[in-house]
Amino acid sequence: MSTTKPCRWPIALVRLFAIITLLQVLLQAALAGGFISGRIGYLTAHSVNGSVLVLTVMGLGLSTVLLFRPGRGPWWPILLSVLLWWMVAIQIGLGSARIVGVHITLGSAILALTGGFTWWSLSYRPRRVTA
Repeated sequence: MSTTKPCRWPIALVRLFAIITLLQVLLQAALAGGFISGRIGYLTAHSVNGSVLVLTVMGLGLSTVLLFRPGRGPWWPILLSVLLWWMVAIQIGLGSARIVGVHITLGSAILALTGGFTWWSLSYRPRRVTA
């Protein structure tokens, strides 16, 4: 029985998108804080960054599919990235509707989920595959 080295580039892609997503989510919180502090222009930046975040999370989702196949990684990150995408999409709707209480709460959940996923991606080590 021989073992082969796992494909490394898919987890590198997942890590890249996870870090970018986390940085965007942190930026969202900073922009929201600036808006609440009276810097009205921050609301536009917050809105634009939220829209771009949808695309970034789509990239994260694609990278988790590539981690699963051909990377031979776990399947559950695909489900997590789909959940995160829906959360961000709902978050945009809540923000546009000015449902601020739920918007802030969901934003906190998105931050926690993104932080936890980023931590997982950085600590994940692909296993050798037996042929």
